Amino acid sequence: MKIRRFVANNMQEALAKVKSVMGNDAIILQTRRFREGGLLGLFGHYMVEVTAAVDEEVRPPKPQANLSVPPVNTASAASKTGVEMDVKKEINELKALLGEMLDGLENRTATAVTYPKNFQRIYKILIENEVEEKLARKIISDALESITPSLWQDYDEVSRTVAKLIVEHIRTRPIVFKKGDEKKRIALVGPTGVGKTTTIAKLAAIFAILEKKRVALATVDTYRIAAVDQLKTYADIISVPLEVAYTPGELGDALKKHQDKDLILIDTAGRSPLNELQMTELKSFLEPCSEVEIFLVLGATTKYADLMETVMRFSQLPIKQLVFTKLDETQHYGSILNIVSKTRKAVAYITTGQNVPDDIEVPDPDKIAKLLLQVSKR
Repeated sequence: MKIRRFVANNMQEALAKVKSVMGNDAIILQTRRFREGGLLGLFGHYMVEVTAAVDEEVRPPKPQANLSVPPVNTASAASKTGVEMDVKKEINELKALLGEMLDGLENRTATAVTYPKNFQRIYKILIENEVEEKLARKIISDALESITPSLWQDYDEVSRTVAKLIVEHIRTRPIVFKKGDEKKRIALVGPTGVGKTTTIAKLAAIFAILEKKRVALATVDTYRIAAVDQLKTYADIISVPLEVAYTPGELGDALKKHQDKDLILIDTAGRSPLNELQMTELKSFLEPCSEVEIFLVLGATTKYADLMETVMRFSQLPIKQLVFTKLDETQHYGSILNIVSKTRKAVAYITTGQNVPDDIEVPDPDKIAKLLLQVSKR
């Protein structure tokens, strides 16, 4: 039996080396991930080491010029030890696994990524759920390195590992009052049509009615009379005060007027992230209010490229957390994972409908991971 060690930048590259040098009959004995370079173990980059073996007896003998083939030594064959026979049996049992693992590499193209069967299946599901390709590859590569090769054929084990890796990307941070006298001032910002006003009404109802907090509402969305009327209707139903601010100074006055309140929720007009004048005006309202935390509201139905443009433009403001709306209007949840991974922002809430005060919840990372690993029905 011939044993060799291969070092590469990632698991796929290492497996390709194994197949190139040792062929389809090779088996994986051990894999490990280690850091190379850097100073005192720091700032280096990760490498993958794969130890592989091949039973040399299964390889056809290389032709040799001018040499006769010696007769088979039957006595030598009969003298094999029990240990050697056990090793050979183990090699035969694992050949099928390695063959499945490496066969896909032959079909690799410049635009496609191929993994062992179960990893490829989950990778395809992630892509269909609109997870960014680079992020999907990172998750699958980490899963490959986390799972013992003998378990690669166990779909449930692969799925559980991928789900755990997805959960690691998702942080949640809802509105929480840690002290009895703590006060919160929250402004919701975002593009037009993502549901900021409805989301504010839901939060106001939850904290005023269920949490028994003293709540006030304020709005600077004075461009649409319907928006003010809608929020006023909600305020009357919940029995909380509403202040309408036409200038940054009036917003400051509203915050002072209700400084005794536990929670003040501020609605803002929908802004096009491409309109610099509108963004400047929004900043003029919120920048003087240093105590206000800003939540960026994003629609889960929005294309990833447009979401990233929105995040970039609204980053002119000190965005604290994210809120994702309209999860009930899509079956593709990759945008959530893409954005939280890219921005490293926590998600405060997700909404799943228009009902007030229902259809809003603190996101469950395990639930989101499960949604991302479901096959789309569309």
